[in-house]
Amino acid sequence: MVVKQGVAVLDITPDYKNYTLDDLYSAASAINQEKFPERTAQIQQLIAEKEAELAANKSAGNNPADALATRKDRFWGAIIDAVLQILCAIPFFWFVGWERMQQPTPLFMLAGLVYGVATYLLLHGYLLHKYGQTIGKAEFGMRIETLDGQQATLSHVMLWRYLPTVLLSYVPAIGQLLAGIVNPVLIFGKEKRCLHDYIAKTRVCYVPDAESEPEQQ
Repeated sequence: MVVKQGVAVLDITPDYKNYTLDDLYSAASAINQEKFPERTAQIQQLIAEKEAELAANKSAGNNPADALATRKDRFWGAIIDAVLQILCAIPFFWFVGWERMQQPTPLFMLAGLVYGVATYLLLHGYLLHKYGQTIGKAEFGMRIETLDGQQATLSHVMLWRYLPTVLLSYVPAIGQLLAGIVNPVLIFGKEKRCLHDYIAKTRVCYVPDAESEPEQQ
């Protein structure tokens, strides 16, 4: 806490260790180097470490495309997650009743959003935090990564990968089209990334120390 002119100001240092390489580049260009020399040094050090790790992977012949999860495994992993989410939603639908679901109010939609996020975190929060995995992804040895090959953090997954498409689904017509159709269809592209992957700058790969080689599609 810093005191300025008799007023206490909360000084919170960002946790740069959880930043992706792109995030660190952005932070380095935006930070006031004279005002925050220690933070600047930390950012530069983390950039150097991540760049060295990326270079080492390339020199070792590790092709990022080789580690991409197959569409088949992603499909079945998503099915597992969807079934679990539906089972968790049953108590909510039973409590509010069918009539209210037919004519949802803004308050009802907000309650549904909060309940959905809470149950998603209850199901997958620990695995996402520790391993970048949902239950379905863990079953097939997959995890969510940033484009520089680092495990995606829980906050990054929730804020940039999960919430945007959930919020899109509440927008009539165009939002529902993007979230329900465009989002999954994009996985048939060369990079095997859905819309939420492009929004969050993530990809789904097999865990690096997986014991068996995945079947290529």
